[in-house]
Amino acid sequence: MIRALARDYVATTLVQWFVLGAGLFLFHLVAAVGGVGGFAYYQIARGVVSTFQPLATGGLVQGLQRYLPRISTSAGAERTARSAFAVQAGAAGVFALAGVALSPWADRFLGLPGGASSVVATMVLLTGTCLCTVTVAALRGTHQVVHANVVAGAGLGLVPLAAIQMTDSVERFLILQGAGAAVVAVAGMLTVRGRTVPHPGKPEPTFINLLSYGAKRLPADMALPALFTYPTLVVAAARPGGGEAGYVGFVTSAITLICSLFGTLSPVLLPRLSRMFHRSGHDGHTLRILTSLPVLAGALAAVAAVTIALAAPYLIRGFLGPEFHAAVRVLHVGIFAAVPLAMFYAARPTLDALPEPPRLNRLLLGCLTLQVLLTHAAMTVLSPEYAALAAMAAAATVLGIRSVSLVERALTT
Repeated sequence: MIRALARDYVATTLVQWFVLGAGLFLFHLVAAVGGVGGFAYYQIARGVVSTFQPLATGGLVQGLQRYLPRISTSAGAERTARSAFAVQAGAAGVFALAGVALSPWADRFLGLPGGASSVVATMVLLTGTCLCTVTVAALRGTHQVVHANVVAGAGLGLVPLAAIQMTDSVERFLILQGAGAAVVAVAGMLTVRGRTVPHPGKPEPTFINLLSYGAKRLPADMALPALFTYPTLVVAAARPGGGEAGYVGFVTSAITLICSLFGTLSPVLLPRLSRMFHRSGHDGHTLRILTSLPVLAGALAAVAAVTIALAAPYLIRGFLGPEFHAAVRVLHVGIFAAVPLAMFYAARPTLDALPEPPRLNRLLLGCLTLQVLLTHAAMTVLSPEYAALAAMAAAATVLGIRSVSLVERALTT
C-alpha cells in the first residue's frame, strides 16, 4: 500500500504543480494582455470561482472520493459517479442563470471593469471548473489515478494556457477556459470505470449517502476557500478598479502554491483511509505517521515561505513587471499564512476519512468569522490590503493549531 500510495502521491503532486505552475504563468500572460486593471479583474474572477465552487458542487467532490471506494460493484460505482455528474450539470446551470440575473448588482459590488458581461464570463468559468472537478473526484474515487491526473492536467492546466493564446481579451479568455474545461470533463466522465471490491458485512453506500455527506460538509467546504478569496474580494470592494486586489490575489496564489504540496494528500489519502477505517483493525505505524504529518507539513511550509519572502523583489519584477513593485510589501505581509494552512491541509484527509468524522463546520466557519471581524477592525488603522492579509494569517493560525489537536485526539483515543 505504501509503495502505491507514494507513486500516486508523486504523480498527483506533479500534476497539481503543473496546474498551479500554469496558473502562475497565466498571471504573467494576463498581466501582459490586460495590464494592472485586467490582472485585477482576473484575480477577482478567480476569487469568485473559488468561493462559490463548493456551493455549486454541493460537497460532491469529497463525497465521491469517500464513498466510491466503498461501493462493492463496478456498475454501482459507475452509476453513482454519473448521477453525481448529472446533478452537478444541473446545479451549474442554475448558478449560471442566477449569476446572469444578478450581474447588474454584482459587477458594481466587485468593481468589475466590463460590467454585466464580466459576470457572465465568470459564471462560464465557474461552470466548467465545477464539472471538471467533479469528474476528477469520480476518477480518484474509483482509483483511476492516471485518468484523474490526465483530466486535471488537461482541463485545469492545458486548456487555460491554450485559451489565453486564442484571444487578447481577459473576458473572452475566461469564457474559452470555462467551455474547454467542460468539454474535458464530459470526455473524462465517459472513462469512469468502477472495481468489484467486496466489503463483507458492511452496508452498501448509496447516492443519498453521498449527497447527505456533501450537504453536511457544505459550510466547511465554502468557508475554506473563502479564507483565501475574502482578502481579494474585500479589497476589490474597498478600492474598486484599483490594482491592490490583484496584488492580494497574487499573494493568496503564492500561499496556495505552498499548500498544494499538502493539499494533494487529500485526493490521494482519502479513498485509501476511507477504506482502511471502514475495516476493522488499524496499523499503529500508519496512525503515528498520520499524527506527525501536520507538524512536518508546517515545517516544510515555513521553509518555502521564507524562500519566497526573500526572493519577492526579484520574483515580482521578473514575473509580473516593474509596474507591480507595490506587490512586494503585500507579499511579505501575507505569505506566512501558508504555514498553519499547510498543517490543516495535512490533517484534513485523516479527519474526513474517520468513520465518524469531526464536524469541521464549526471550526472553519469560526475561523472565517474571525477573519472577517479582524479584517474590518484592522482596516480602521491599516490600508485594506494589509488589513485583509494580516487577518487571514491570524485566522489561519487558529485553524492550523486546532486541526492538529483534532487529529491527535482522534487517533490516540
